[in-house]
Amino acid sequence: MISVLHSRPSTSKLVERVLVCAVVLVSFAVVNGAGTASAEDNCLSTVVIGAAGTDQGPQHIPPALDSNDRVAQFGAEVATAITAFTDTLGGPALLAPINYPATGVKWGSAVVAKVAYDASAYKLSKDTGYSRAYDELKKRAAACSSAKFTLVGYSQGAHIMGDLAQSVFHGNGPVDRTRIGAVILIADPAYNGSSPRTTEAIFDKDKLTQDQDHWKIGGSLGQRAAFAKTDPVVSICVYGDPVCDGQDLSGQDGKFKPATNQWMHALYRNHVFESKKDIATWVGVQGAQVIRPAARVDPGPAPAELPGNPSLPSAPTAPAPSTHEPVTIAQSGAKTVTVTVVDAAGAGARAIRCWNSTDATHSWKTNYLGEVQADIPRNGTFTVTCPTAPKAGTFSLEFLNWRWSPAIQWR
Repeated sequence: MISVLHSRPSTSKLVERVLVCAVVLVSFAVVNGAGTASAEDNCLSTVVIGAAGTDQGPQHIPPALDSNDRVAQFGAEVATAITAFTDTLGGPALLAPINYPATGVKWGSAVVAKVAYDASAYKLSKDTGYSRAYDELKKRAAACSSAKFTLVGYSQGAHIMGDLAQSVFHGNGPVDRTRIGAVILIADPAYNGSSPRTTEAIFDKDKLTQDQDHWKIGGSLGQRAAFAKTDPVVSICVYGDPVCDGQDLSGQDGKFKPATNQWMHALYRNHVFESKKDIATWVGVQGAQVIRPAARVDPGPAPAELPGNPSLPSAPTAPAPSTHEPVTIAQSGAKTVTVTVVDAAGAGARAIRCWNSTDATHSWKTNYLGEVQADIPRNGTFTVTCPTAPKAGTFSLEFLNWRWSPAIQWR
């Protein structure tokens, strides 16, 4: 039998062992017990959460060999907007795609989707995306307490991100509203043109231009409650796109024609808009400028304010720019209207409808007076002869996919 005798360690040895154990415990706490702290050290100040549109994203286009392929993860429109956003903002950003079904819409079935919305496959897909986006935002916010978030979506993805933003801004989201830096919505099915920082684009003769008159259209699946001026949301829609400009399911105003207009839903890339390569790029830049507005150039003091030049006269004050209504109309006959346009964004061949109403009150059955074709000049005057003589009262012209005229009183 072999016995092992243990001698009592000296005091110096005990102190040494205690110090070693303390170092090990502290190291364990940093790596494990304080995992949040170590994650915070690796956090980025900007986190972008994006949702692709219907039939896009990883469930429809598997990622390429490079799992970081942005188009495969986010869809082309969202990927383009994110690139413009991060390039404009500067600095790194963490990108988080939402993997959700992105299904439920087939062209020609949108009427059914709206009428039976609560039971539609689209709603199931959208609600799944919303839940996953909500959880993603909550998880990222907990992991990085100082990060701010940008939400980006196209089509069904915009529906998801717009709804999530509304939840946050109304106190029902997973983070405080101050942590949302920007929201970028492209072709939102719940588009509300009354919201601040919404922009409509006109597609004519293969060109996209911004409509300065702001027609305030609505999405095909209803209008989301308007965002507040303080909500950092930018949203864009092309007139005629049956997704974001499809409020009138019957085809009124030439808006909702799924058999012929679905191609307009793809106009957000590869067509120059406002000096940018496309709308997706433009709106990404706008989102960055919500967070960090473009710096204004300081013209410096006027010459008379410069030291040593007290005798110089003050710089002349430029006259205030004159305001004008781009379209004015006047009754000129029993059925004829004289139209004057100034710098018309909707110049070109266009259908024009006559109404005994304004754009807010028109009715096909009682107020529609017929449609004519006209070639609208950029600047100038032309006449419109309505197929039916207007009745006394309110009268206005509708220029399809462009704007409405101011209303006049027909006598």
